[in-house]
Amino acid sequence: MFGRCSKVPVFTHISSFRFVAGPFRLTDDIEIQATPGHTMACVTVLVARSNLTVAGGGVGSGGRPTAIVGDLFERRQDVEDERLWVEAGSEDPRAQRHHRARIAALADWIIPGHGGPFRVDPSMRETLRQQATASRGSSQDGDGATTV
Repeated sequence: MFGRCSKVPVFTHISSFRFVAGPFRLTDDIEIQATPGHTMACVTVLVARSNLTVAGGGVGSGGRPTAIVGDLFERRQDVEDERLWVEAGSEDPRAQRHHRARIAALADWIIPGHGGPFRVDPSMRETLRQQATASRGSSQDGDGATTV
């Protein structure tokens, strides 16, 4: 799962891991958070310092971490077009919407499961927040149909 670096041990496979209470801090700079939705076992890795640069140079942007999210986000385009991630499969679309908004609020950069890294801007955070809020009062089945 992780390659070798100075502070992080090598993991080749994590077969069973349970979050007892809150996030799991792996190092001072790396935290693992449960983000169920795509599958109920999905996790996101938050990295406090990364080498992603922003326009104008420099490392980072606002002190927020980079989020390695797996299939919580398929790619950048699924922020505007939810069908991209819903049709890819989601065990719990409502939970996935919640965690997409939550992680976007925490991160400056997202590294999705099937696309290049992308910067999280305020309008994206708002779009995801609205999607999560709208899904609280409804349920959504696997084909994207919403019922109230």
